[in-house]
Amino acid sequence: MARLPELLGKLSEMEQTAARIYWKGASAVKDDAELERLLKGLALEEEEHMRLLLGFGRHIRTAKGLCSLELDEEAVCRTKDYFNIAEKRIDAGRLTNDNLIDCVATTESSEWNREFLKVIDGLKQDSRLFIPVAARIQQHKRSVERFLGSRAAFGRFLAGMRSLPSVWEERLLVVDDDQAVAAVVTAVLEDEGSVETAANGAEALEKIETGYYAAIVSDFSMPVMNGMELLRRAEQRFPGIRARFLFFTSDRERIEHFRDKGIRALMKPASAAELSGEVAAILSRQR
Repeated sequence: MARLPELLGKLSEMEQTAARIYWKGASAVKDDAELERLLKGLALEEEEHMRLLLGFGRHIRTAKGLCSLELDEEAVCRTKDYFNIAEKRIDAGRLTNDNLIDCVATTESSEWNREFLKVIDGLKQDSRLFIPVAARIQQHKRSVERFLGSRAAFGRFLAGMRSLPSVWEERLLVVDDDQAVAAVVTAVLEDEGSVETAANGAEALEKIETGYYAAIVSDFSMPVMNGMELLRRAEQRFPGIRARFLFFTSDRERIEHFRDKGIRALMKPASAAELSGEVAAILSRQR
């Protein structure tokens, strides 16, 4: 087993290389704003992963949970070779948009990435310091899955992406007094993590006070305690929590009020795509 500094050095080097290629790829995109946005987002995330790995690694001398784990050097070499070829083709202007998507899918579902995720999971098991790294990397994986799922021609890569080990599971809370609505919202969000429900604001507040939820999706009008009172009380305990809230309402004026206050909100009825998009943005820490 390589020493921890050596291991983290190898991981961060690959993250740095991936970031550079994604930045170059974003510059090469032609007339596809969604693909350009994906590549820029992935590049920023790779850079963040590199900083987090090196930053938290300074506080840990060893990783007991990784004693029996070795990086597959052949997988590392194959991925480096692939990166080298892809970068040369991007520099030469020889990659189409479809080629760029293929590059993302191949890289993110590669043997190297599987090895990388195993190491991240081991680091997380060994030290809580690596939990933020694992959470960010899991969302990185999900953003690629969402994109590939939206492009029928590249759906063939989804199975490979979904077979990669999960390194973190977010907890989400759905708040609605209508059980049927809560069930539908839960079904839409089940790919994003473990979804719990609450029948009103008071029940939701109890849950929020006893555990962390990465996203809270709530109806506005409910008995016992409505959504605004839930948010007000939750913010008293947890300043800044509004960034994790998403409200449903049938009142268009209220929608504008929410948005003026920096609170995410959707008009009823919202589509599954709208709901998934807003929750994905919350989980990805986008504003």
